Amino acid sequence: MPAPSGLPFDDVPDLPPVARRFGLYVTFDTQSDPASETFPSTEKQKALGRLLVSELWAMGVEDAEMDDWGYVYATLPSPLPPEEAARLPVVALLAHLDTSPDAPGAGVRPLLHPGYDGGVITLPGGVALDPARQPALAEHVGHTLITSDGTTLLGSDDKAGVAVIMQLAEDLLREDDDLRQRGRRPAPRPTLRLLFTPDEEVGRGTDHLDLHRLGADVAYTLDGSGTDRLNVETFNAAEATVTVEGVGVHPGYAHGVMVNAVTIAAQLVAALPPDEQPETTRGREGYFYPHALSGDTTRAEVRVLLRDFEDDGLARRKALLEDLAARLREEHPRARIEVAFRDSYRNMLRYIEAKDRRVIDVAVEAARAMGFEPAMELIRGGTDGARLSEKGLPTPNVFTGGYDFHSLFEWNTVENLERALEYARRLVLAWGEQLEKGGVGEGEQGG
Repeated sequence: MPAPSGLPFDDVPDLPPVARRFGLYVTFDTQSDPASETFPSTEKQKALGRLLVSELWAMGVEDAEMDDWGYVYATLPSPLPPEEAARLPVVALLAHLDTSPDAPGAGVRPLLHPGYDGGVITLPGGVALDPARQPALAEHVGHTLITSDGTTLLGSDDKAGVAVIMQLAEDLLREDDDLRQRGRRPAPRPTLRLLFTPDEEVGRGTDHLDLHRLGADVAYTLDGSGTDRLNVETFNAAEATVTVEGVGVHPGYAHGVMVNAVTIAAQLVAALPPDEQPETTRGREGYFYPHALSGDTTRAEVRVLLRDFEDDGLARRKALLEDLAARLREEHPRARIEVAFRDSYRNMLRYIEAKDRRVIDVAVEAARAMGFEPAMELIRGGTDGARLSEKGLPTPNVFTGGYDFHSLFEWNTVENLERALEYARRLVLAWGEQLEKGGVGEGEQGG
């Protein structure tokens, strides 16, 4: 096995500012907690939020603040005259502060691997990044890879998005000032609202978000993997909780008396279609995911995640569970079996298209201005943007360069961070160009 590799950030001079910023942010432990009943679920997420507020104030963003819930809000006013700025929608850029509870998140030590040669990288913690298991590595030969030390996740999900937004804000403000000092008009762009959210990883990122305070007409989450990708579709998502109440008795005298709730719950799990599980599906295929089973003879509970890109597909999955429960009631008439559904989020595409399709079209224009056609990649999961789109704020998801999220194998590259930053800049300027194209008018805004 190769010797452990990787250099601390301080040992690599001349890093681009966005990479340096990213290296700082990942050292903050912002892991969220699905078992917590508070909001945010962990107070430590606010430590990074406070740093962002102080950095924004240092840039000259005087309305930057964090509310009691841990949301960080800030505004970059348009450099256009007020009457022209009013003809553009207010565009929000979002990223989340928290990291996943799926892997250790405390004590992140980011490492750099300059000039990646396409081989196996062994991290100090013993984890090996191997192109045979992680094919995307082979596409990044020559890049400077960024990893953890192999004992924690890296936190690119979503501190890459945080770093890109913060660096973009600094760059735009500096460019505006430089142009004004030279007597030149800054490039047209809309008013930008910046938002950093807690608890996205535990599905609560928008629970206490004040959309009126945000004041945006369209938005983008910077929370996508890889590069050159735009996400405009998510699953429809629901969770089923199946509760089984049985009859307990001493097992030595159970004949004709015992009704074992655990056995019935196991029968339900076993009856789910084996070719419709997370490990057997991909692309547009939905699934049943029995992710928790607990209980004893007298009471057992199964929790099943239901995912489907189509409305009728989600309805079919709910109906199948109801049918399974009905069959089990017939087979075990003395058991009590109940099914309860909780909808989580919906496929955001329909809401985006109904509210303001320009949020996709302008994103595609920005990509083409950079010389690439964006891959419209499905999200086999959800984002804050899914809930925001359903609430009336159309919010596609934009790439930030990282791979293998939620794991010790997580990585990004310096070059990918720079590309994500350049795309975010082109995206903002593409909205400003709508004035010259005549594509924006007061009656056309989506907010």
